[in-house]
Amino acid sequence: MDRQSLWRHLGQWESLAAEAEGPFRLRFGTLFVADADSAREILVDSADQYVQQSGFFRLGPEPLSPALRTAASHELLRALSHHDLHALFDVDCAIHELSDSRGRLRHQRWGVELVRRYFAPVIAHHRPTELTSLVDAYIKSSVIADDIVGRVATRSHRSVRRIRAGFAEQLRRLPARESESETESESEATTDADVRDLVDVVRSLRGELTPADRAQLLQRLILSVVGFTGVALEWVVLLGIQHGYNTPAVRPDQLRSLVRETLRLYPTAWRLVREAATDHEIRGVPVSKGEHVMIGTHAIHRSGAVWDRPWDFDPSRWERLADDQRRAFLPFGKGAEMCPANGFALKALEHLGYLILHGYRGTVRIRKRTPHARTLLAPPAGWTRLTKSG
Repeated sequence: MDRQSLWRHLGQWESLAAEAEGPFRLRFGTLFVADADSAREILVDSADQYVQQSGFFRLGPEPLSPALRTAASHELLRALSHHDLHALFDVDCAIHELSDSRGRLRHQRWGVELVRRYFAPVIAHHRPTELTSLVDAYIKSSVIADDIVGRVATRSHRSVRRIRAGFAEQLRRLPARESESETESESEATTDADVRDLVDVVRSLRGELTPADRAQLLQRLILSVVGFTGVALEWVVLLGIQHGYNTPAVRPDQLRSLVRETLRLYPTAWRLVREAATDHEIRGVPVSKGEHVMIGTHAIHRSGAVWDRPWDFDPSRWERLADDQRRAFLPFGKGAEMCPANGFALKALEHLGYLILHGYRGTVRIRKRTPHARTLLAPPAGWTRLTKSG
């Protein structure tokens, strides 16, 4: 894994999908799904034919038990709803701190770092400095350097293991929660103590989970909250500036359509992968147990069979969305394994996008013409300069 973008491959797969009548195999053998009906069959209707998994609630390749995943999702939503992030966040301070001496925000970095500040109370609420420093180290060495930019995998894996060990040690040092001495079943989560942040989420889960297990879950939750949302924010601001939304006259309701159209054209999670649990068929194509199936979110979002003028940036299409288009919109997945915090992510993008586009004048400079695709689909290399309006 080097720094080379996968964007060229995404374009090739999108072209192949336009010619295919259903799922097809890529050159290296992986079954590629690029139509909404097949994707829904995999994610919802026939989900029991695939290994239950979640990018957020698993240990290594193994998913948490259904009971633990349910408890973790519940506690995550509790943590997110505990804080009034709108009132707490100072966007002017964040932009000032993240801009260089020329007032520039570097693409593939600034969005994640701003969202890290936005969600700071949810990630680690009033935690020791050592723990919050580990959060920052993880975001810089893994979320940005590996998941967004892409670099030599062994270097990233070493830093991830080191930071995970640090998280585990910090979790051991934290004072015991009030109910941790009680005996509870695996399906039960803490109910008599406030769940204030992601640290509380991983500590509240019952079952045979070691500190290292909880540290790994904490890392995955940080990636889900900060990485995907931060990259999407860069796209929202970049496209908003390019298409005339960068004005004090912009309305919050316009941001709603802008965010959804941004996620349609540039879904940060550009593919979903599922492992078959049994031998079966998808639209007549045989799938073997253990085989991985790739759902091309990016290709589905740009399908001419579903979307009018699919390559055009047109937020107004969200004012008259058809049912088949609604089914084909998969930025957070679908079904039981979809991102549990998708509603909060959309609200954060709408709020932050409005604060920036309404309150700042903006210019964008692109050094490369194409987006950068690795684990996440990020804007092209370059920078955005924001200047306070008025």
